[in-house]
Amino acid sequence: MHWETIVLAVVVTLLIYTWLGYPAILWILRCVLARPPLRQLGEPDFSIIVAAYNEEAGLASKLEDCLALEYPADRFEILVASDGSTDRTEEIVGEFSRQDSRIRLVRTAGRAGKSGAQNLAVEQARGEILLFTDAETRTRFNLLRQMAEDFADPRVGLVAPTVSFGRFDGAVSTGQGAYWRFELFLRQLESDLGILATASGSAFAMRRALFRPIPPQYGDDCILPLEVRLQGYAALQDPRAIVFDQMPSTVDGELRARARMTARNWTGILSRPALLNFLRYPGTAWALVSHKLFRWITPFFLAVVFLCSTARILEGHGPVLWGLQLVFYLSAFAGWDLTRRRRRAGVFGYSFSFCLANLGFFLGLVKALRQQKIVTY
Repeated sequence: MHWETIVLAVVVTLLIYTWLGYPAILWILRCVLARPPLRQLGEPDFSIIVAAYNEEAGLASKLEDCLALEYPADRFEILVASDGSTDRTEEIVGEFSRQDSRIRLVRTAGRAGKSGAQNLAVEQARGEILLFTDAETRTRFNLLRQMAEDFADPRVGLVAPTVSFGRFDGAVSTGQGAYWRFELFLRQLESDLGILATASGSAFAMRRALFRPIPPQYGDDCILPLEVRLQGYAALQDPRAIVFDQMPSTVDGELRARARMTARNWTGILSRPALLNFLRYPGTAWALVSHKLFRWITPFFLAVVFLCSTARILEGHGPVLWGLQLVFYLSAFAGWDLTRRRRRAGVFGYSFSFCLANLGFFLGLVKALRQQKIVTY
């Protein structure tokens, strides 16, 4: 057996495990081991934290959305951390705060980045539970009530709602819609098994006692779930709690978002190596390696498969695998071309979005290796 055949077999096995085997194993384990979460009525104090930089376009709607939450008025506050905004962001917060004292403005000294703004807001927060949410994210009226029930379980340190992106129009958003549903499926399985270590930056809540200042190069949604797991608490995804966000609708927007998220998560996980210790945190380490690290190096797996299958053809072996790859990448190119011409890509949108996501993974790894500081909101 030639070396390229051995390498090809190993890498193809890893690809199948990453995208098919791991989800299947999770599903089987959940059927056997998962226990229903302990939920009870409760009314802990919440501090809703919105980091904002020039968010005048949607900030009023965000504040109205928060004020409409059905929860005792004296049990939650809203802090808007303006990170050196130069538009009407701070003026809008002032207008709302004069009408409702629960809304407070926190100003950073110059540009501190999203993490810096959040750290400052936490210093001034009064709530037992911190709810981090983006300015463009919308919530259902019962979000705080549902999260309060989750935090009644003393083992739960972080609660992530289920993020809905609504309609998926166009090649990128169609494929990424399917990708996001797959991602949520994995997170729910991991949550049910008590090994979840991730959240979405759109919105998530955590116990203030578990909060640690966020280093600027990582981001809240990456590093805080890891901190919660390191302190022995569970991260929970609640399928009942729904928030609504917008998905990037352009190729450039999706590529930048994927690269940014990959860079932050990659560096964040490697900064907490204890969680990759299979002896101390067996379930979480398995989830991080299988769900995150293997997926992020999928571009390198794909490159190895293509090179090895090409080498086999040159040596006179069958072209089936090489031909399948060619068809797949041609379909991805067709999806890109249809998107470029603003036409519906249909089934080609899925292969194009898969390749786009993997290009984002690659660029994110490059950013991580270069230790680029990311402050984008």
